[in-house]
Amino acid sequence: MKLTVTGRHLEITEAIHDHLERKMQKTIQELGEKADVHVALSVEKHRHFAEITVKTKGFTVHGEEETNDLYTAMDNALVKIEKQLRKHKDRAKDLKIKKASAEKNKLYE
Repeated sequence: MKLTVTGRHLEITEAIHDHLERKMQKTIQELGEKADVHVALSVEKHRHFAEITVKTKGFTVHGEEETNDLYTAMDNALVKIEKQLRKHKDRAKDLKIKKASAEKNKLYE
């Protein structure tokens, strides 16, 4: 997994990078080395923004979050990404089962 962290009006500290790395290992481990993850963090007065984009072979998912706390924004954006990845995985699994069932029916016709 290639992780790129960008800060707008914000310096990316080692703690922020470690927090993201630790959360990503839990969330996006099944994508493996194929995933390209870009995280953009920004601050405007009291608003903290986190944008996460995950690009991998065949699809891209994107999640954004705005809160008063930077770490909460990062975590909530990761939850959105996780939901999208789970939904994509379930769809692919259902499609695979549907194709196998159709092939099986063709054999018996």
